[in-house]
Amino acid sequence: MRKSFTILLFLLFALLSGKNAYALGECGLSCCLAGAATSGVTLAERFGVSLVYENSYMKTIKNGVDEVSPDEVIAENQEAMKGYKVPTEMTMQKVSLVGFVPVTGRFQVLGFLPYVINDMEMRSSSAMGMTMDMSMETVSGLGDATVMGLYTLYTDAPIRPMERLTAGLGVKLPTGATSERSSSGSLIHAMMQPGSGSWDPLVMINYMRAYYPLVLQANLLYQLTTEGYNGYEFGDRFTYDLSARYQASKYVNVGVELNGVHSEKDADHEGKYSDPETSMIDNPEYTGLDSVFVSPLVQAKVPDTGGSAELKYQIPVYQDVNGYQQVVDWRVLASVSWAF
Repeated sequence: MRKSFTILLFLLFALLSGKNAYALGECGLSCCLAGAATSGVTLAERFGVSLVYENSYMKTIKNGVDEVSPDEVIAENQEAMKGYKVPTEMTMQKVSLVGFVPVTGRFQVLGFLPYVINDMEMRSSSAMGMTMDMSMETVSGLGDATVMGLYTLYTDAPIRPMERLTAGLGVKLPTGATSERSSSGSLIHAMMQPGSGSWDPLVMINYMRAYYPLVLQANLLYQLTTEGYNGYEFGDRFTYDLSARYQASKYVNVGVELNGVHSEKDADHEGKYSDPETSMIDNPEYTGLDSVFVSPLVQAKVPDTGGSAELKYQIPVYQDVNGYQQVVDWRVLASVSWAF
């Protein structure tokens, strides 16, 4: 498997592609990068393309590690003579076009551009204590592109190596919108915006050790977030991915991953997105998290071609959040790749 999991960096082809809730907290960017880097697109000798679909479903609300109901959140947070809103269900979808180019034997470039579709159901309690469930308007559009360049520091063989160490630098670009508004004219929630509006440096290191037909990998990624165009700054995040893949047959690989993320608190420097007295997800104090996922996967190759497909299902096994947050219940990632 040539230039597998460890290849992460450079920009795209422009098509589709905290303890904060999922948008930029649980997994988020790291899911896309790690998924792209382990897909069949990285087998390309000249260039590769991949289409990745991601669906995250969120319903559970937690306070720390404890699960709470939307009504409990309202009762705990609602102030006298004021309304309060709590999300009851959220679906975040993303379709990304991934591009990969091997520049030299040691340097590769990879990047992606996502298209996001965000939906949310909410429960609103009025100042008089009456509750009503409602649906937020779907938010969709191009998200933030990512560019990364990766350099192989050590490898014991150019093809099918037993051991390899790779490091890289990259940047997340502010290509997604940050000023989407509701029908009433107010800014929608920061976590529901297609983009973050910030330029975020990325640092990555990857280690691969093969015991063919078993391949083990460890991937570390740090995202240094900066303030976005409208003054909102998502918290810095550190992610790790531990992967084991086994070649079950000539055309099928199976595997399992352990995916972890630590996200710092967000900051709304200009106060445009914050409304802590009336909305759970508009409270920057309710951001920042630590999460761990277990992810079984299967990868199939198209015989005698450069094509392959992969399906991954992520299950949370640990989630610890600041304040009250809606967390990921499950996530599915599916990709189709072609190497040329």
